[in-house]
Amino acid sequence: MTDPAADEARKLGTFGGVFTPSLLTILGLVLFLRLGFVTGNVGLGQMLLILVLATSVSILTTMSLAAIATNLRVGVGGIYFLISRTLGPAFGGAIGLVLYLSIAVSVAFYAIGFGEAVAGIVDVEARLVAAGLVVALLGLAWLGADIATRLQYVVMVLLVAAIVGYFAGVVPDLDPGLLSDNFGRPSDGDAFWVAFALFFPAITGFTQGVAMSGDLKTPSRSITVGTFGAIGVSTVVYLAVIITLAMAVPLTALQDDTSIMRELSVSPVVIDVGVIAATLSSAIASMLGAPRTLQRLARDRLIGPLRPFAVGAGADDNPRRAVVLTAVIALGTVAAGDLDVIAPIISMFFLASYGMINFATYTEARAANTSFRPTFRFFDWRLSLLGASACLGAIVAIDPIAGVVAGLALFGLYRYLRTSVDQARWTDSSRGVHLSQVRSHLLALGSDRHADREWRPFTVVFVPRDPRRRMQLINVAAWLDGGAGFTTAARIVAGRGPVARKHATRVELEFQRELAGAGLPVHGRVLLANDREAGVTAMLQAHGLGVLIPNIALFGWYDDARTDRMDGHDFPAMLQSAVRFGCNTAVLHANSRGWERSGSARREEPVIAVWWSDDRTGQLLTLLAWMCTRGPVWGDAVIEVRVRNVETDHVRRLVDDARIPARVVDADGAVGFVEAMADADLVFAPLRLRRGAALGPGDVGLDDLVPQLDLAVFAHAADQVELDIQPDEGGVAALAEARDRAAETAERATELDRTASARMVEAEMLRMDYEANGHAPDDRLMEATDAATSAHRAYLDARSRADEALRLVRELDPADATDDLDTGLWVPAPTEKDER
Repeated sequence: MTDPAADEARKLGTFGGVFTPSLLTILGLVLFLRLGFVTGNVGLGQMLLILVLATSVSILTTMSLAAIATNLRVGVGGIYFLISRTLGPAFGGAIGLVLYLSIAVSVAFYAIGFGEAVAGIVDVEARLVAAGLVVALLGLAWLGADIATRLQYVVMVLLVAAIVGYFAGVVPDLDPGLLSDNFGRPSDGDAFWVAFALFFPAITGFTQGVAMSGDLKTPSRSITVGTFGAIGVSTVVYLAVIITLAMAVPLTALQDDTSIMRELSVSPVVIDVGVIAATLSSAIASMLGAPRTLQRLARDRLIGPLRPFAVGAGADDNPRRAVVLTAVIALGTVAAGDLDVIAPIISMFFLASYGMINFATYTEARAANTSFRPTFRFFDWRLSLLGASACLGAIVAIDPIAGVVAGLALFGLYRYLRTSVDQARWTDSSRGVHLSQVRSHLLALGSDRHADREWRPFTVVFVPRDPRRRMQLINVAAWLDGGAGFTTAARIVAGRGPVARKHATRVELEFQRELAGAGLPVHGRVLLANDREAGVTAMLQAHGLGVLIPNIALFGWYDDARTDRMDGHDFPAMLQSAVRFGCNTAVLHANSRGWERSGSARREEPVIAVWWSDDRTGQLLTLLAWMCTRGPVWGDAVIEVRVRNVETDHVRRLVDDARIPARVVDADGAVGFVEAMADADLVFAPLRLRRGAALGPGDVGLDDLVPQLDLAVFAHAADQVELDIQPDEGGVAALAEARDRAAETAERATELDRTASARMVEAEMLRMDYEANGHAPDDRLMEATDAATSAHRAYLDARSRADEALRLVRELDPADATDDLDTGLWVPAPTEKDER
């Protein structure tokens, strides 16, 4: 909801709030004191190119601004607000602080220009005049934006008079013949990008109206119309002044005289007044815009020391504290610099800001968020990308070293804000970017779910109601994740009907809060089902997206044998359901002593012991043990593969080929499984499901084994997991080879089909000729018939091979099937009533 009182306080319209401050800042100091100087140093041709490049940056950036401004309600803070609400707090905070400092320094830039103009008329110290102006602006901004805006109308009248006076005075001096002489760059002129850096601050004023967004009646419309209007008018003025200067004055005179417009004007006093008016208006606009950027930045509470500047005063929420800080920065800059030193610095940081505006809009558009619906009709994400690239290129061209320093400063501030500030402070496009990337990556992965070399755990851990055991299971799932997998903690709520749905919603909320507090890389799901077994079945079938489907189901075992039925439901049946759906199944047992050994009471060199099973389960166990060592909890652990009744050399070769750092230990001398594994801190052992019972090594029931172990994971491999898969092995390689073979055999069958058809036609034509002429069959006809028969047999054989190759492809990847769908697959299965 918007505050009606705040809306009433925003009294500025398009002309007064955007067009006027933007135009007055663009037609400012550079126009009267530096435009002739820059033109004289690079010539008319390069000066026109500089104007085109600078104007292109402003137009592209304004198009990006228009897209964002017409897509959301623009609040106080202008450019900072737009960037932060699009790219998030870290990007927004980094750019916002730099942008504020740039605008604050701009106040000094224009104040020094004002001082130079006054010093040219009166014999005074330019810096003292500049400092006095900053103090005067402090008082003006203290009173509020409305008073300063009314003063800008007076300044605009004086500025228009100065421009008209110049054109009226320069007309008698115009000489078209000078255009060709002044077109090229003089031999002693400045480099192109040096001149660009001196000129670029002229066009930075186009964002002054955006900085006043909090004081606008209709920000989205005013920013778009007012900014484009200011750019259009100012570009025409600059173009006209550049051409008339080149037609009236030789380049050498332009190089030596920074006040050439004053000399050409019909009245030098009018130009003096215009320069004073232009610099004054630009300084006023910057003094109004910078504090509002800082105020918004402070209110977002991103940088602690800036929070006092969030306070506003009066009905228009005037940021007086920020006004004082801006004046202090401007005074310090006035004391330290001059125009030619400050101009490139301002250019660098404004270019960085404009680049981020374009990048923010590009990001918003490419994220394909459904909420991105700008009403600005001429927006195209390619233009935003072009604008960002142009800004980056200009930064590098102007001063690569300064560009790198500025980039490092922005990156350092970004990293600080990224780690120190809660990134979920408001809705931005970053989530949409991730969703867009997820979509693209899932589509790129295709439908192949058997890329063995890229196998990683996608675990669904079924957690109980008990909070302590629940967190134990989730932590173990995070161990198995190894920083590479995907883990979902699933709570199954048994029941049906509206009461059960309401209860499940409440459980979902509490569960998400619990997981958020744990800080583990785990997602939470709450599933409502008729019973827990049905919930397990539904979860394993429906969970996931594309190729990301569960491949490990993790359950918890309990110390108390009376509770191992999970509230009366058949626990082994749940395990069996997971296996039947092709999901590797694991069971965790942990008592208090085992949990302490994984934490505070751990040894200096913890041991993860794997009880080897010479099948795919043994390979799965070894891989899961290694995944645990990729995380911080077991990163210093030693893996021991303990082998019994199997050749240790065979297992050692498997482990070594798989590049898993594990010791292979002969356990034949041990009395039994429990005795062999008792000294381990974490145990991995095979699980078997037989006749409704969960069995461990030696076909001993888990209810007999787990009381003798502290921390153990029992697992059964329902799917093939290979320890050592090379790039040209595994499902992907097999599928590629099958496709190649299918293509080759199909091509061979096609060739033989053509050959057989030709031979059969040849034999039939010969037979018909014999019959027409009354000739009896001879050896020639018999040979032709035999050749046709052999060719047909060869074709049938090749066709059979091609069909077999295609069948193998479809077996490896059902998505390759091209047959018509069997509509009977979608017909409900017959019930007993139907059969009767």
